[in-house]
Amino acid sequence: MVTNIILLVCVYPFVLFMYVLLKNMLTPKKGLWYGVSLKKEQADTPEVAKIAKTYNRQMRGGLAVIMLTPIPAVFIPWFSVFMIFWTIWLLAGVVAFFIPFANANTKLKELKREKGWKKNEETERIVEIKNAGTLHRVKWYHFLPQSVISLAVFVWALVHFYGDKMAALSITIGSFAFITLLFWLAAVWMDRQKTQVISTNSEINVNYARAKKNLWKNMWVVCAWVNTVYTVALLWMLDVEMKLTGFFMGATVAYTVVVLAVLVWVLKKKKKLDILYQDKMDMIQPDDDDNWLWGMIYYNPRDKRSSVESRTGFGITTNMAKPAGKVLVGFLAVVMLQMVIVCAWVVLLEFTPISLEIEDKVLVASQINDDYSIPISIIQEVTLLEEKPKWEKISGTGMDNLQKGTFRIAEVGRCEVFLNPQNGLFIRFEAAGTTYYMSGYDDAETMAVYEELIQ
Repeated sequence: MVTNIILLVCVYPFVLFMYVLLKNMLTPKKGLWYGVSLKKEQADTPEVAKIAKTYNRQMRGGLAVIMLTPIPAVFIPWFSVFMIFWTIWLLAGVVAFFIPFANANTKLKELKREKGWKKNEETERIVEIKNAGTLHRVKWYHFLPQSVISLAVFVWALVHFYGDKMAALSITIGSFAFITLLFWLAAVWMDRQKTQVISTNSEINVNYARAKKNLWKNMWVVCAWVNTVYTVALLWMLDVEMKLTGFFMGATVAYTVVVLAVLVWVLKKKKKLDILYQDKMDMIQPDDDDNWLWGMIYYNPRDKRSSVESRTGFGITTNMAKPAGKVLVGFLAVVMLQMVIVCAWVVLLEFTPISLEIEDKVLVASQINDDYSIPISIIQEVTLLEEKPKWEKISGTGMDNLQKGTFRIAEVGRCEVFLNPQNGLFIRFEAAGTTYYMSGYDDAETMAVYEELIQ
């Protein structure tokens, strides 16, 4: 229950941040109200004000439901069920904040049709002014130091953490090293996109594009440095033979807070930039509402562009009618499928009992598969313990009824663990220079294996 409470306290601020961020991102901006293009005199009508009032009420109601729902989850005793609940809750929380926006978007589209406000899209095409879309601010040397350091850390991990049981450490560090490269790719991708044309004056477009692209470039550079520092810290946290759980939690929280703080800073700067150029925005918004699903998803087969300026929030969005959009949908489908598989795997781990037995002079520790197969001829210094040591998980599983994988004992070092921590008896032994801690499904099974090992 303590773990559940800690997670609840940590997740709540994230939900509040999402609420404030999305509410700020989805507020009406020049020419667009909830993703629908409207003229000022149309937006000032009582009908639009009523829709806005409903939107704000639904946002507050969604926040209240999302904040109250997880309280009973504190009492869920099963780790796998608990994690599945939180996964669904987080996804539902994000979706819940977009539903009011989608409702407002749908109602405004209906209102435009009823009032005859809809314009002919073909008569209002926006042509990009020269140089506005060719201005690039991201240079290769902005991300080179971070990428070199991150890759060097990954190579060190591959060399240092050798062996099957340590592969997870290399994969973990490699994943964060790869994120540094993703920040670089994201920066280049955004920098190469055509910038929204806001004025018939070419100089205004160029200045606006330069300022906005500099803003996004700085954000990606800072995020790349933060991720690089965290990757280096992660290597040290996994490699040093000491108790580092507190440091790991602190570093992870600091990483998250800094990235969110940078994002908030960028949003505020972007808002100030738009206010600065507001009086200079004399281009008419195209009336292509029908190409925007719920005002958020762009689908237009007639548009040759693979990405366009987002109508909500910031940055750009993908044209789902183009190959890039189909790839994105496929990627999201794979991510969702992986989440389902991971949740099913966690449930299977928690509810499948472990087994420890000796077969043909080989100690076999198995659960879903044979996790360990150790010839008893190399097993030495067998000891029966009535209390397991205090350790920290490096890689593997650490549930209330299952601990297996590579763990670390302060001032002693790494060891391999396969046991049910709720048992009262555990076996400690050495084999091929590695220390093992194991138990059977229950104390009776553990004692039977111990007696065979000491014969």
